[in-house]
Amino acid sequence: MGVSIGNMFYSQSLLPVISSSLNLASGHISVVPVMLQAGLLTSLIFLLPAGDLVDRRKILRLIAIGASVSALSVVVAKGLPALLIAFYALGFCSLSSYLLPSFVSGLVAPGDRGRVIGTLLSGQFAGILFSRFFSGMMAHWFGWRSIYLISAVLMALIAMLWPRLLPRDDDSVDEAYGLLIRRQFSFFCRYSTLRLACVNQGLQFAAFVIVWTGLSLHLGDAPWSLGPAQIGAFGLVGLTSILSSAWIGRMVDRYGSQRVIKGCGLMTLLGVVGLIVWSSSILMMLVWMSCIDFGVQGSYVANQSRVLSLNCEARSRLGALLFISAFAAAAVSGLLLLQMWPSWGWNGVLCLSLGLVLTAFVSDHLGNRPRAMHSSV
Repeated sequence: MGVSIGNMFYSQSLLPVISSSLNLASGHISVVPVMLQAGLLTSLIFLLPAGDLVDRRKILRLIAIGASVSALSVVVAKGLPALLIAFYALGFCSLSSYLLPSFVSGLVAPGDRGRVIGTLLSGQFAGILFSRFFSGMMAHWFGWRSIYLISAVLMALIAMLWPRLLPRDDDSVDEAYGLLIRRQFSFFCRYSTLRLACVNQGLQFAAFVIVWTGLSLHLGDAPWSLGPAQIGAFGLVGLTSILSSAWIGRMVDRYGSQRVIKGCGLMTLLGVVGLIVWSSSILMMLVWMSCIDFGVQGSYVANQSRVLSLNCEARSRLGALLFISAFAAAAVSGLLLLQMWPSWGWNGVLCLSLGLVLTAFVSDHLGNRPRAMHSSV
């Protein structure tokens, strides 16, 4: 799970050096994470819902093989168009981390779902953490393409291991694939909790992605002028997510997802405001990025828990809708960043992020008020 999600985040530490190798203007290279997100978004819409129809082990194995081939394509790609196609394909095949929670949540009791999802996601957060750090170090020693060669080998090994690591998946619905895809968006109308979770996670994740993308460009420019290894080391702030995800899952089981989401949203807001007010030193940027990482990833645990508990027969589709919302918002914000960076730079990124996080917090709070008032009558 950690290796698969790493494919989505290796590039965050490599953007300045990739831009330099392709002779691109500053900011234009941010199209790379947009292509990764677009590829994953396509996969979430058309492939993840199939987990409710067929054995999820087969899907996991096929996408692992696809990720291996796509990573190798990044290594051999010549020129920006071929590279962007390879990144799109790599994003499309980076689905394992989003398929596994719906699979595993069906194997545990409802009262343990938050804890198990939190534990499972700690592996995902570890992949995000070490992907930034490791890719920066590999780029420093062997060039930026080397990390994708390693990924190609690891994903090929994982493809062989999946059938041996997971039990057979017999939990499926009897419905045609085309009808399943068309009907999945009807869940938005059926479940208000799903709508709230999608808006909350989508806006927070969009802020998360553009802050990390903007930070990489910011640290690569004057006055910092840091190299890929030093930028990648910033990924170590993700230790907060790894160490806290299981604990957050237990808090969800004990106090409910809404309280956890509110607390994590405040933490994300604190991090963004901190970057705006006080980011004149590396140490303070590390502190504020830790707050953002903890808040967004903690909300991720809680939002998954509340969504996957809505309908046991549609876990893959419900999870898909949550992830689609997150990556659609991230892709749109990434395009905004592409247009904004040349004129507004780092300050523009922070202002956009602040607006996204505030909207996420307020919308979730207001969306839950009527139900809270009704239950108290």
